[in-house]
Amino acid sequence: MIGRKTFGKLGNRAMARLATDLDAGLVLPERSARCIVENVSRTGCRLQLSEPPRVGATVLVRVERIETLGSVAWVRGSRCGIRFAAPLEVRALERLRWIVEHGSDHEQNSLTHATAVWR
Repeated sequence: MIGRKTFGKLGNRAMARLATDLDAGLVLPERSARCIVENVSRTGCRLQLSEPPRVGATVLVRVERIETLGSVAWVRGSRCGIRFAAPLEVRALERLRWIVEHGSDHEQNSLTHATAVWR
């Protein structure tokens, strides 16, 4: 049987993570909270928020128009790790990468869209 290999900064992870620092929302059955998605992969993400949920809690993570269900895998201080219930679609991860790499363009697109809605 072949063991799982890890590479460099991956540690025990099977997939590399994209550093993001994006504003997001976290929805639990009893409350909603604003948070920062610090990094993301197809299988999970790391969040920073003032009151992280408990380990094992089922959550919905919202970033832009992307939503995914998951569960809290770990909590350390104001950070927590989310394990997605199903892998994030490649297109969603590509969109997040575009937002990270083109922050000012994304901000301008968002303002243009918001202005068009108000007309």
